[in-house]
Amino acid sequence: MSAVMTVAALPLLILVLTTTLELGSLRVIAARVRSAADLAALVAVNDQDDAELARSGRLVPASDAADVARAMFAANLDPIASMLAATPASLAAGASVRVDASPPTVRISATVPVRTPLFGALFFHPITDVAVVANGGAR
Repeated sequence: MSAVMTVAALPLLILVLTTTLELGSLRVIAARVRSAADLAALVAVNDQDDAELARSGRLVPASDAADVARAMFAANLDPIASMLAATPASLAAGASVRVDASPPTVRISATVPVRTPLFGALFFHPITDVAVVANGGAR
């Protein structure tokens, strides 16, 4: 009787285990994507226009702050590129980057597709989108 119960419960146990592992992996990747966006916003907002700072003493983001944000976002996504369903460069290029001069802020928002092969096998959804928004302000 216990052997029958074990054989009957084993597929359910495997299903729960694989779903839990995939969900845990997805949460770790989502945290790394958020960290990549946060760091990119921070670096971009700290890229100040030195001439304006010397002239007026005001913090004003440099004219290339959006490009810096995209480049840093792509560079920070590189370590997890094998887990993503698109290249870091294309994700950074598709990210929405807004740079405001007063107050000096940088906002990055992106949707990052992550490969989830176990979800694909179980639920026919092999790619899960992770939405990320990061804000950085100079002080």
